Parts: sequence; C-alpha cells; structure tokens
Amino acid sequence: MSATHRAAIRDKVTEILRAGVAEAAGRVFRARTWPLQGGDYPGYLVYGWEEELKRSGGTAQQTYFEARFLLAVEARVSDESTDAEDVEAQLERLTGAARDLVLTSPELTGGDTRMIERFDAVKTTLGIDTRNSELALGRGLVVFEVVWPEVFETARPEPDCGCEESSLAFRPVPASPAP
Repeated sequence: MSATHRAAIRDKVTEILRAGVAEAAGRVFRARTWPLQGGDYPGYLVYGWEEELKRSGGTAQQTYFEARFLLAVEARVSDESTDAEDVEAQLERLTGAARDLVLTSPELTGGDTRMIERFDAVKTTLGIDTRNSELALGRGLVVFEVVWPEVFETARPEPDCGCEESSLAFRPVPASPAP
C-alpha cells in the first residue's frame, strides 16, 4: 500500500494546489525536476523522498506500523530584476498558501475518506539567488511530515487437509405449510 498511497497523497496535493492557487494553477507538477522555462514562473513541484515505517504493535499474524512520509512542495519564482524583497514576498505568499491549503484540506485529514492520520511537522525554507545580475531566482520549500497507519499480514499457506476437492450443492427446502 505504501508506494501507491504515497503517490495518491502527492496526486491529491497537486490537485489541491492547482485548484487553490490561481497564481500558479497551470504550473503545478508532480515531479522533482523543473519542466518550466524562464517565463513560466511562478510554479510548484510536489514530490516526496523519504518514508519510514515504525512498528507500533501486532500479533503473529499482523504487524502494525506507523508510516511517516516526507512530502515536499517546492515553489519557484523569478523576477526580471534583482529586487530580492519582491521575490521574497512572492515566495512568502506561495509557500504560505501551499502550507495553509495542505494543512486544512478535508480530503487529506477529514472524515471517513481521509488519506492520512495527521501531520507531525511542517518546515519551510526560503532561498533567493541573486548571483546573476539580471535575475533574482527564488525557491521556497515546504516539507510536511505525514503520518498514517499501515497493517501487514503474514501470508500463511493453506494447510493440506489430505482430501480431494469438494463441492457443495444446495437443494430447495419446501416451506412449511401456514397454520
């Protein structure tokens, strides 16, 4: 379930950002590489890179784990000037919107159809590169520590009963007469 579940979480977060951040709606990608050109900013990348399973209990037949997954939402902006303050303000807006939308999404944490149990941590890092005198590039990274339970069952072979295949036949039973 883990790999598929992680992918489903990333897909849902991508969908949430596309619907919720008009400024970057057409530029939210479920990838770790940046598929944009110079004029395609601002935009988001949604990816994950680390999962950890910690045993939380179990029996001989079932083992219970707490799955922890680091989900990254990376925002990138560029400005045609070297005004780092404008780039920083745009990064603050985009990372703040991503954080708020993900943390308050009922699809992720609400109701019976929730995808995760909880968020244990959120870390935001902003960076601005002004080494090129013509362009200020901004990158903001929001990392969510996502937690959900998982159960693994031990596969047991069916015991050999030493008998041939059996079949079961049903026969109609007449109803008893009404009194």
